[in-house]
Parts: sequence; structure tokens; C-alpha cells
Amino acid sequence: EAVLADVALGTCSVLERGYLSEVARPHGLPTGILQAPQLTASGAVLRDVALPELELFVELDGRIFHSDPADRARDLERDLDAASEQAALTVRLGYVQVFGRACTTAIKLARIMHARGWDGEPHDCPQCGGPDQPA
Repeated sequence: EAVLADVALGTCSVLERGYLSEVARPHGLPTGILQAPQLTASGAVLRDVALPELELFVELDGRIFHSDPADRARDLERDLDAASEQAALTVRLGYVQVFGRACTTAIKLARIMHARGWDGEPHDCPQCGGPDQPA
């Protein structure tokens, strides 16, 4: 049921669901708008996670659609469009950041979000303080 609920919210991959279930929710970060449509100079795009109030995008780069140079060039152009058209920051995460270092990724994202105006407070999850935490 939890997977279906997240699919209904807009997750389209294991990595996108992992971002919600391992990084954002357990650490109290805003989940944002999933698969948010945006019109850019490069055309219409879907942002994996959009946090418009923070001028922040989180892109989750798995193997599908991110494996060849043309895909990478397209993603970088989207990031450049976001920065130049609306001063938005794009943070790109992969499997290691989501599944291997979820707690430190959450800490870093919280710092970025605070710098961009988020006034919430992240919290520890049951895994925090484990081997992926900074000393």
C-alpha cells in the first residue's frame, strides 16, 4: 500500500521512492512536488522533486535516462536553464546518496534548504548515528 501511495504521488522509480522513504520523510525534510512540470528554454521537462518556495530542484539520477553522454548533456542543460532563468539550484543525487548515505545526504540537503529559506528542522531517523555519519 505504501508503494502504491508513493506512485500516486508521482514516484516513477525505485530511486525516487527511496528518496522519499530513506532521505526526506525519515529526516523531516519537505517532500516537494514530485514530477513537477516546467517549461524551460530547452523545452518542457518534469522535475523529479521541485521545491519552488526554496528555488530548489532535486533530481534523482538512476541508470535509466542517465547512462549516455547525450542524456548527461540534456540534464546539465536543464540545470543551467534552471539557474539562468529562475536562479534555482539543482541538486543531483544517485543511488549511493539515497541508499548508501541517506542520513548524511539528509543533513546536507537540510543545510542547503536552510540557506534557501527553509525554517523547518530536520530530525534523526532510527539509522542516524550509523557508519555513514560524519565524525
